[in-house]
Amino acid sequence: MRITAGRFRGRKIPVPRVAGVRPTLSKARQALFNILGNIEGASVLDLFSGSGLMALEAISRGASGISSIDSSRHVIRHLQDMRERWEIGSCWQLLHGDVRAILERLGDQHFDLVFADPPYAQGISECIPRWLDQSRILCTQLVIEESARVDPPLWPSGWTQHRLRRYGSVCLYFLAREALIPEDP
Repeated sequence: MRITAGRFRGRKIPVPRVAGVRPTLSKARQALFNILGNIEGASVLDLFSGSGLMALEAISRGASGISSIDSSRHVIRHLQDMRERWEIGSCWQLLHGDVRAILERLGDQHFDLVFADPPYAQGISECIPRWLDQSRILCTQLVIEESARVDPPLWPSGWTQHRLRRYGSVCLYFLAREALIPEDP
C-alpha cells in the first residue's frame, strides 16, 4: 500500500501481520479525501487504526493533529516504529486499548474529522456515533467504513447520514450531527 497524495505521496506502508488488519483500498482512500477536500490543519481521530494508512494519508495531506486508537499492542508498536522512521513527531498520537474506553478518556474534545474502520459486520459501526455522544466528543464530520455486503447500519437519533459511497466491497458512510449537516456541493 502507498500514500496517494501530499508530502509522503508514493511512500510504501508496510502492513502489520495482525488478524483483522485490512488497509482501506487506494480507490476508496483517494475518493474519501477528494470528498473531504482540503484538510490542512485539521484534527483527526482515527478509530480502529490498523495499518495506520488513513492517519498517514491525513498527515501527508496536511492534517495537524492525529490521534489513532487500536486495541492491538503489535499494531501500536508497528505504528510507533513508522512514526519514528518517518520523523512525524508529536502530531501523531498513538493510543492503545479498547476504542470505547479511550473515547471516554478523550471526552470533551473536538475533532474536524473522525474516521472509523471497525471490524466488519459486527454491529460496531452503528455504535460509534453513540460512543462519541457518550464521551462528549464533537466532530465536524464522521466517516465510517463498513462492508458493502451487510445491511446499512441504523444510526442513532441525532445523527444523519448525508452521503454514502461504495467502492467494490467497501462502503463509506458520511455522517454528521443533525444540527451540523454540511452543505452538499
